Amino acid sequence: MMRLFVALEPSPDFRQALALLQGRLRDAGVTGRYLDPANLHLTLAFIGMWPEDISACLPSVQPSFPMTLYHLGVFPEAKVLWAGVSHSEALSSLAENVRRRLSDAGVPFDRKEFNPHITLARKPVIPEGVHLSEIRVPPASMTVREVCLYRSDHTEHGMAYTVIGRGSPCAAAD
Repeated sequence: MMRLFVALEPSPDFRQALALLQGRLRDAGVTGRYLDPANLHLTLAFIGMWPEDISACLPSVQPSFPMTLYHLGVFPEAKVLWAGVSHSEALSSLAENVRRRLSDAGVPFDRKEFNPHITLARKPVIPEGVHLSEIRVPPASMTVREVCLYRSDHTEHGMAYTVIGRGSPCAAAD
């Protein structure tokens, strides 16, 4: 059995902007369990424990589309501090396509409403007087070209997320 999820892998520049944002949060005094920048991703569907690689269920991204880092937020009930991306019909459609393909293949997944975000820290403590809206989100965009299947493993240093499969990437528009 493997713990699986389907997600978008940030480009190197996008990942660097997310790491910079984590640094700005730390500098503002926000504490918590920050994710290693290598583990940052945008989940499209969380599967959980499943016995096999389901990469064949992953859709291709046609056509590619931009994704832009936009703002910060907190899910208080889940104790998660996250970075959001600009609203995109293409991103919402992609998540819907991923979920439909998983459902058609009989693969169970968490059916809570898709809310595109990238978890930056868990159990955040935001000091009084610190307002997330005042922390500058670095400009960052990337082109979404493929969907990835990740495996999640417990390690002595926390969780490690590994890409174990990819949907067919769309051709780069150069």
